[in-house]
Amino acid sequence: MDEQKYSVPALDRANAVLTALVDEPYRWKLSDLSKKLDISKSTLYSLLATMERLQWIARDRNDAYAIGSAMGRLGGAYFRQYDLVEAFRTLADPAMRKLEESIQLAVLEGSDVLYLAKVEAPGPVQMVSGPGVRFPAHATGLGKALLAGTTEDRIRELFPEESLPKITVHTVGSREALLQEVRKGEREGYTTDIQEGVMGFCCVAAPVRASGGGVVAAVSCSMPIHRWEGKKETALREMQELAKRLSPL
Repeated sequence: MDEQKYSVPALDRANAVLTALVDEPYRWKLSDLSKKLDISKSTLYSLLATMERLQWIARDRNDAYAIGSAMGRLGGAYFRQYDLVEAFRTLADPAMRKLEESIQLAVLEGSDVLYLAKVEAPGPVQMVSGPGVRFPAHATGLGKALLAGTTEDRIRELFPEESLPKITVHTVGSREALLQEVRKGEREGYTTDIQEGVMGFCCVAAPVRASGGGVVAAVSCSMPIHRWEGKKETALREMQELAKRLSPL
């Protein structure tokens, strides 16, 4: 993909402003930033006013700028995910030992699941779901659990086509079917995928919620299909309990 083709110049300029303010808070005024960043004063004035309204930046009595409180909140959220990973590793281990199956933690990135951590059960057969791996959200129980915290309009934005790509023959094939699965997950408090992402594997997932109720992550237990019927109810209870314990860390 041509990254420049799809870039947003205003965001590039906002990033340049933030970068300038990181190391030297309350040094730069409008005229100084205009010269430093080679942005016209009229363009920069509108940009700074918008950024100040959003609390991305703050201005002192001398009209000099620094990073604003919204950046602090976003930065805090970024680092809290690492606290979440550490808590997950501790809290998921007993469930993994009880189930003798691997357990994953993930977040939603666009229309993909991004795996943050995995507590892996011993065994020769494993799903490829380690930290950093991305996978289409519509094809996973984790993805459906994460989408349960998303509005229908946002889901339609994330999946603009009615037809969804099939990862296996069992993958949800339409956006409407996905919406139905997500809403069912909202009602029941958990989601599943039965060989939808990987043939021969099933999983059950539950959402991790912030204090305000929004979904910030999800946990899942995956296992080979021949062990699914015997373990799915226990796995469901363990994932819901794990998600509850991780909320609202």
